[in-house]
Amino acid sequence: MHSMKNKFHISLSNTYWQGTKMAVLVFLVCGIFQSGFSQQDLAYADPELGASDTIGTKYMKRTHEKAFSIMQEQLRSYKEKLQESERNLEDFQQSHGIVLLESQINLMLGQRNKLDDSLKQARNQAKGFKEKLDWVQGQISEVPKEIPLSSTISEAGAIGGAKNQLLGLQLKEQQLLTKYTESSPLIRSLHEEMEVIERFIAEQAKKTGSVSSGKNPVYHEMEMVLFRTKADLVSAEAQNTVIGEQIAAVDKELERLRGLRPGLQELQRQVTADETNYLDYLTKVGTTPPQDYRVQVQDELDIKFFFNPELNETVLVRPDGRIALQLIGEVSIVGYSVEEIREVLVEQYASQLKNPEIAVLLRSSHVRAGDASGAPSGSSIGGGASGN
Repeated sequence: MHSMKNKFHISLSNTYWQGTKMAVLVFLVCGIFQSGFSQQDLAYADPELGASDTIGTKYMKRTHEKAFSIMQEQLRSYKEKLQESERNLEDFQQSHGIVLLESQINLMLGQRNKLDDSLKQARNQAKGFKEKLDWVQGQISEVPKEIPLSSTISEAGAIGGAKNQLLGLQLKEQQLLTKYTESSPLIRSLHEEMEVIERFIAEQAKKTGSVSSGKNPVYHEMEMVLFRTKADLVSAEAQNTVIGEQIAAVDKELERLRGLRPGLQELQRQVTADETNYLDYLTKVGTTPPQDYRVQVQDELDIKFFFNPELNETVLVRPDGRIALQLIGEVSIVGYSVEEIREVLVEQYASQLKNPEIAVLLRSSHVRAGDASGAPSGSSIGGGASGN
């Protein structure tokens, strides 16, 4: 009788234990499904469950697959949102001609400073020509316009010098006409100077050999200096105008670029937020079930540089098992986990970057969720970084 009670007690205990195990199993399955499934959760299943527990095992497998499918869909949603915000940022930059906004603003400020220096120089030149013009005008008023000429030889010499001056001005006119129109202040000033010399030559030609007086050569020379100074002054003032217009154009562009800052910063913040969401979720669930997944040919990786975003890129593992990266060339990665790849990249970029903070993320894999065991890990990674 005592033996029968013991057997009944043992049978009841076994039944209670089996029921408890099933309850724990259902609790784990529900918890996994609700809290965000992780591939490591399968490790919590009771290792003693055998072939007789087919219902619980199948339910666990179906829940596993459903949870993983939901996570993949959420990950795709985060990825699409990130791609959309990146496209919006790129479209904004292209439509407004922006590459690196702050660099462009700094470049324009540097150009603005140079133009300011040029404008100061041009104004100083104009001031110098104005002072010279006032001095020449004061001096020429004290020089007699005509004086007695001692001989026809001196008259001929004065005409010859004037003709040489006229020839020089004519050559200068031809050069200027390649850059300026007939209505340009420089050309008009040159024509006035040429007319003065032509009148002088005509007057002297009439008087040669028949008169004993004529235009004072000193007066004539000062008259030429007067016209040249006027021309220089006109040129300096024209340069001031041109530089002023250039400064106005630079200021207008600076105002435009600064006005784009808020919109660009908002788009950049959106990209950062979407990227953070995507990377955070990707870190939690991954794109393949097990943490020890080994990268395979045709897998797609995101390489992210926290302090050097210009080096960010998405790469596809080639049939030869390698990827090509900026600055360091080719790296063989097939058969290694993303963490192992990250460590190698940090080591190789250490010679190129001051602070190589790198994240390696598996963007997509051609391996099915249940077939995620990778290639063997016995060979060395990173061989071929020089592109052998």
